[in-house]
Formats: sequence, structure tokens, C-alpha cells
Amino acid sequence: MNRSRRRRWGSSGIVRALALLLLAGPAAAVTISFEGSGTVTPTGAPDEFGNLPLLATGAYSFDGDPGWTLLSPFVFSLGGGTGSGTFNFSRASDSLFGSLATVGAPGGFLLDYTITGGTGGFAGAAGWGRSVVTLLGDPSSPPTPYSETGSLHVPEPGTLALLGLGLAGVGLARRRRAG
Repeated sequence: MNRSRRRRWGSSGIVRALALLLLAGPAAAVTISFEGSGTVTPTGAPDEFGNLPLLATGAYSFDGDPGWTLLSPFVFSLGGGTGSGTFNFSRASDSLFGSLATVGAPGGFLLDYTITGGTGGFAGAAGWGRSVVTLLGDPSSPPTPYSETGSLHVPEPGTLALLGLGLAGVGLARRRRAG
């Protein structure tokens, strides 16, 4: 290999190539299966548009590992059969949080989760999830017990770290070239 080619593919060239590879494809995602149960309780009366504020709380397991809790305030449109709100799954110093959208289904809800952050092992997490909530009691006689099963998809922390290193390398290479 001649000297000019070595210079071209030196450490900054390798970093640039790694960064391009990482940017070319999506980060690998970890799929977390979860299940839980709890109660849904109204936190107020419906407004003039039929929007009912609710709070879901429950105990969950992630991939069969128990000890997670859910706190999810949301609003459900009684007329439209849709809703939105926020969620926070937590256990010790770990958490996943974000927003959710829900659609009423016979006997319950279908939920779409948008993960916007986390703490502990999920620090900086982003991703999505889906679940099915089955109401186990009469919604007109709250609090209403429920069960939920679903999955969450979050990028692997190692992939995010590699992506960060690759982007830092690209920045250094540009800085070197400019200086």
C-alpha cells in the first residue's frame, strides 16, 4: 500500500468509514416484552367535549422480570374512542417514559407508545411500543381493573455509544481538515 493511500485511510479515514456504516443503517433495537395489571381511575369529570381524564397505575414485568410500576395519566374521548397522554415505567433507578396514543377496542384499548427518554440503564432511550389492554371490570364502576401485554422497542445502548463515537470522529476529522 503506498503512502498516499495510507494517509487517505489513516485513523480519521477509518473513523469516517465507521461513522458512515453506523449512519447507513438504523440502530439495532432491543425488544422488551412486558405484561402487567392495575387499575384505571377517572381523575375528574368529562369536559364539555366528552374528554375524560384517567390515571392508569399498575405492576409490571419486563421480559419476565417483575418489580416495574406504571404511572400513566391520559385523557380518553368518550365520543371519539381515542385518547392520548404520558407514561412512566419505573423500577429502582431505571425508567422509560414518553407519550402514548390509545384507541378504544371491544373490552379495552390498543396503545401505541412513543419512548422519549429514560434513566439508569435506559438513559437517553428513544423508541416505540404497542400493547393491548383488556378491561377486567365494569368501566362505569371505577376503579376499573385491567391487564396489559405488549412490547417495547429501544435501541441497544452499545449501538448508541458506537454511533456517538463515530459522530465524534467525523467532527474531529472535519476539524483537522479545517485547521
